[in-house]
Amino acid sequence: MTPGKSGWETEYAESKALVTDEEFGSAQHSTTTAYYTEQMIVEQRYAALDKFGFSGGNILDPAMATGNFYSVLPDSMQISNLYGVELDRVSGHIAKQLYPVADIQIKGYEDCNYPDHFFDVINGNFPFNSIRVNDRRYERHRFKIHDYFLAKSLDKARPGGIVAAITSKYTLDKANPTIRKYLAQRAELIGAIRLPNTAFKSL
Repeated sequence: MTPGKSGWETEYAESKALVTDEEFGSAQHSTTTAYYTEQMIVEQRYAALDKFGFSGGNILDPAMATGNFYSVLPDSMQISNLYGVELDRVSGHIAKQLYPVADIQIKGYEDCNYPDHFFDVINGNFPFNSIRVNDRRYERHRFKIHDYFLAKSLDKARPGGIVAAITSKYTLDKANPTIRKYLAQRAELIGAIRLPNTAFKSL
């Protein structure tokens, strides 16, 4: 939300008054890559994980916002250990209040210190944009942010683990096959669903 945006002057002023300058700046920074996911979509993701045989373990949401993916965690998976990463400070602190037993790091995914090969499931709506993330480990690949999240998540998942990601259509559609080759060399595709272009328009 930016000052002078026609029709949003009241919302801008109210939001600015509720948080510190640092928190407001953090929220502004995340708006270009953050997307809300309807709970019905998340529920279907867990149904798929159940069919793949997952019943509990270490779960990471690497772009969790306020933790919507954990709001509909099935009873059959409640024994899981929950982890999350969120760049926006306000959203991250809300998530900490909502899920006090979860291990949540309020920082960029590039700065998180979770170990490699640790998570049974990495599940989330990955941020997407044309921007790149400053992470020296992946710097030579020049990944866009959504492709970076996929690549890093493969390293964080244990052998046999599952990375379940909502990502930009350009992961599969773009002419340059580099990211697809990268992923194919490191993981097996066990399923993909192309959501309709109206899936997020009413949110």
